[in-house]
Amino acid sequence: MNNSNNPLRLNVGYLYNKQIGSSRDVPLDVDQLELDDLTIRDLQSRIRISRTREGLLLQVKAEAEVLTNCVRCLEPFYLPVDTEFEELYQFPSRYREDTDLLLPNDGYLDLGPIYREYLILSMPIKRLCRIDCAGLCVICGANLNKNGCEHHPQPSASSKMIEHEASA
Repeated sequence: MNNSNNPLRLNVGYLYNKQIGSSRDVPLDVDQLELDDLTIRDLQSRIRISRTREGLLLQVKAEAEVLTNCVRCLEPFYLPVDTEFEELYQFPSRYREDTDLLLPNDGYLDLGPIYREYLILSMPIKRLCRIDCAGLCVICGANLNKNGCEHHPQPSASSKMIEHEASA
C-alpha cells in the first residue's frame, strides 16, 4: 500500500472501481519522519479507507511524538500528540469547491500535508517540556532548569521541601 521512501503516500487506485461501501484498513507505523518543518517519531496510525458515492473517505487515528520547543525554557523536546480526523477525497467528476480534496488520476494519495496539519492542530498552545519547568531568567536568559544564576540562585533542598509542603 505504501513505500519506504514516503510512507504517507498510499496507493488507493484499486478502490476507485470497487462497490460503494467497500473498505480497507491500513496500519501505518513509522519510526522517524520529516514533514516540511515538522519532525515526527514513533508515528502509529490506523487508516480506514471507504469507497463512497462521492469518492474515498479516510478515517484516521494517529499518535506520534512531535519535536517542538518548550514555551518556558525554549529547549527542544518530543511532545506526545494524538489526533483523529476524517477527510473525503472526491472523484474529479464530483468536484464542487476549491476546498475539496481530489483523488489523483494515478491512484496515489500523499497524506503528508494532512497529517502535518492535524498533528499541529492537536498540539497544545502551551507546550511544556515538563510541568515544573522553571523557564529562563528574565534578566540574563539562563535556563533555570540546568542551573541557577545570580538573579535566581538554586534553592536549597530544605527550601524546596518547604515550597512542596506549602503547595500541597
